Amino acid sequence: MLNDTQVPAPRVAIAEDSGVPTRQWFRFFSNLYDFIGLGTGAVPPTSGGTGQNTYVAGDLLYADAANSLARLPVGGNHCYLGTDATNMPQWVQVAYGAYYDTTSPSFTAGTPTIIPIGTVQFERNMTLAANRVTIDQTGTYTVTFSIQLTNASANDDRFIVWLRVDGADAADTASYVSVLKKHGSDNGSALVTVNLFCQFTAGQYFELYGLSKLGYAQVNTYAASSSPAYPQSPGVILTVAQVV
Repeated sequence: MLNDTQVPAPRVAIAEDSGVPTRQWFRFFSNLYDFIGLGTGAVPPTSGGTGQNTYVAGDLLYADAANSLARLPVGGNHCYLGTDATNMPQWVQVAYGAYYDTTSPSFTAGTPTIIPIGTVQFERNMTLAANRVTIDQTGTYTVTFSIQLTNASANDDRFIVWLRVDGADAADTASYVSVLKKHGSDNGSALVTVNLFCQFTAGQYFELYGLSKLGYAQVNTYAASSSPAYPQSPGVILTVAQVV
């Protein structure tokens, strides 16, 4: 360990007459060289350095111990900075998905029925299969969906929609909507829009379920129009995004 007693006395010349450093000063500079880490190619944190000698654009330095620094390589696109189980920083890929469905499922009166979700717009770290969205990484998610409903009967109806997680009804996720009866040539209609915050663990899946109280209210896709021009309105739209 370097200390001030190793500094040569003032009477000791730095160099010989030949210009070669004297032995005392050579030893001192050699010890200093090793102490600040130049001999290893990187100045250690204990000497005011980082202990790193190579970097890539976007790298971050963090303390992995009281006297040590580590390098965290830059994350990929759409990542946020989080921590692992040991409270060390890590890049976490954001999970998200956007889905819709344009089929016309049939709802029997008073019968819980799965609401189909058949088309993937895009997804990351989650997967849609057989009307189920499976979550790949643990976290808190926002689940938002809208459902177009129609009623072609002469009676009002009610429609209930909720989440099932791993095959079980998720508590406090149900929403009710009244779908009015047909008036003249116009079918009754309603739009259910729900936003939920849900905590999922990796490997869990969820489904949308619905129930038509009298069997009159049904999910419906409205076709696009050219005059006046407007796009198709899918019967079901679902978006999922990880919050943390």
